[in-house]
Amino acid sequence: MINQFNPSSHIIQISTNQGKKDYLPVQWRLVWFRQECPLGTIETDMLHLDFDRECEHEISIWNDEKRRYEKVIKRAKGIAIFKATVSDGKGGKATGTKQENNAAFADFIEKAETGAIGRALAGLGFNAQYAPEFDTGDERLADAPINRSQAPQQERKPAYDNDGPATQQQLQTVKKLRTLLSMPQDDLDGLNFGDVATLISELSKRLQEQKKQAVS
Repeated sequence: MINQFNPSSHIIQISTNQGKKDYLPVQWRLVWFRQECPLGTIETDMLHLDFDRECEHEISIWNDEKRRYEKVIKRAKGIAIFKATVSDGKGGKATGTKQENNAAFADFIEKAETGAIGRALAGLGFNAQYAPEFDTGDERLADAPINRSQAPQQERKPAYDNDGPATQQQLQTVKKLRTLLSMPQDDLDGLNFGDVATLISELSKRLQEQKKQAVS
């Protein structure tokens, strides 16, 4: 018999703008989700990737002279946006989007994907109570999975229109990725936002594979 997952056993404390808050890491939300929803699915899509976008993020560094931490602004190039869609296999479904940048995280692409999954899981109740990044003040969010045998969960509205036109930043990202991959700059006329997002995701995976092969 499989023991029932207890989220309270995996809660950690993190600092937020509102002070210390309880937080259930995404990996434990995934464990919980897989136990409760063995037929559930998780899909992710890269909506945007820009290696040339200038970003900044406030960080704390130790000042030896003053013997204390000080706030400084770190600057770097690179931004990524992911969307995750989670279905519980029982009719429930939710989406989440997350943006991360290279100034905040060196592995910003992976962080954006993980964050999107975490938000989508929180949308299904895994676990909104311990997900400060999903704090909307809406008390209707479930603290734990509930019986969803009949009515499907209301799907959160995506932040981007996949059927809308591709953005200039998307087109520039495709051009940059193709240059890094030594690929021809094919015409993108007729492709919408979703089409180009899928293309960026595929090109990004190729580039990551290329980098791994170069290291090995």
